[in-house]
Amino acid sequence: MTDNNLSLNSETIEKLFANGVCLTYSPYESAKAYDYANKLKHDFLQKYKSVKHVQICSKTAEIPQAKYNPAFHYFSDGTLIHCCYENELLLGRIMKMLQLRNYKICCTYAPKSDFEYMEYSDFLRKISEHALQAYPLQDDLYVTELPEKEIFVSDCFKNGNILLTADKSQLFPADCRSCMALFADGRYYVSENFSGRLGSQNSSKVHIFRQKLMQNYCYCEMQYVPQQYIDALYEKAKEFDWYISPADADTKLKSANKPDNGLQNYIADLFTQRVCLTVTNPDFNSSFMSPDFARYAVFSDGLVVSAYYGENDKIFMRDLQKYFPNKNYRFEKVSDEYITEIYRRLPEFQKSAGVIYIEMLKQKARKLKRMLLIPHHEALDIVAQMAGWKNWKSIKIEDETHARQLIDAEKFRKDLASRFNAENPLEEEWKHFHKHSGN
Repeated sequence: MTDNNLSLNSETIEKLFANGVCLTYSPYESAKAYDYANKLKHDFLQKYKSVKHVQICSKTAEIPQAKYNPAFHYFSDGTLIHCCYENELLLGRIMKMLQLRNYKICCTYAPKSDFEYMEYSDFLRKISEHALQAYPLQDDLYVTELPEKEIFVSDCFKNGNILLTADKSQLFPADCRSCMALFADGRYYVSENFSGRLGSQNSSKVHIFRQKLMQNYCYCEMQYVPQQYIDALYEKAKEFDWYISPADADTKLKSANKPDNGLQNYIADLFTQRVCLTVTNPDFNSSFMSPDFARYAVFSDGLVVSAYYGENDKIFMRDLQKYFPNKNYRFEKVSDEYITEIYRRLPEFQKSAGVIYIEMLKQKARKLKRMLLIPHHEALDIVAQMAGWKNWKSIKIEDETHARQLIDAEKFRKDLASRFNAENPLEEEWKHFHKHSGN
């Protein structure tokens, strides 16, 4: 049954928690929870030294939603509250998620207008906040050993569960299979190789994937697992009739997202007598100003092409003026795919982030060569290893997003080394690398 006569107040929240358990909040939301979870892992691994991989679990949050903006809440008494106003696709995915987990829905509450949508969204957020108080993390979180790979894979596919990132009815880029797996029942696994922001792995693709699909898919908080577990999931998926090969998935995606001539002409015009200033991130410490997250491009004449922001966004304008001062800004609003295509085609018109990254490493190698009095090819290999690569020849830049991430990593390492040796940060970075490389 569907009942829209729900009082969106604190008394209702108290009643909901009195009648059932909230199964859908995010227990990992606070920094305190993050630190506590890390301590649990550390203590567990110290106690059981033979264990290699562990997972943090919640006793109550059986569907730990993504942080901050829940699309729905489900209680153990069968109450479903959602704010999928006029979004039947998202609602269908929520229903499928609950069905695959064998949850019964006894009553549903949902908004009927734009105004109610905002009220429901705020109400869901308050439920999350109440849950964090009702289920203290010290009592709720616990650590267990990750199941053996075969058991883990078998459990993921039970009850007809589908691996959406390999499903022929979906539109997912094939390269996401190297680092993540998203299931219809809400499970969201990410390779441990991509858990860090800095380094040679393109971890930003995980965050961009999540940000772009947040409005269309509803899934649990990400859980890190070994790379071999991710590989095994896709190997198992080949056995099902819904599976699509990586090549066919990319062909389907390109066909669906093929830019029209209007877009191509628009981009060519953008770079006529203009230079894009956001090839690299304005501030490596702030993901907010990354064009890959904020979805914008700033040009030398003050033109800002943006999918999300405008001149009325005060925080964005403040940072824009900070990093690109003395510009007479004017905005052009575009759809999200325009931003993707701008940076994809940027190397046709000017120096790309990939080229800039390689130049940074070469310059660093020249300095290291003089400092250590070693051959140039040896300096190149050492600099590549310092940046997380196996050697110079192994450097592989996947796209402009990845290149910006790699540049940020280089800036971060230099900044960190400068804190200990302001006059010669490369010397400090070399000492740290040499100490921990086993050479």
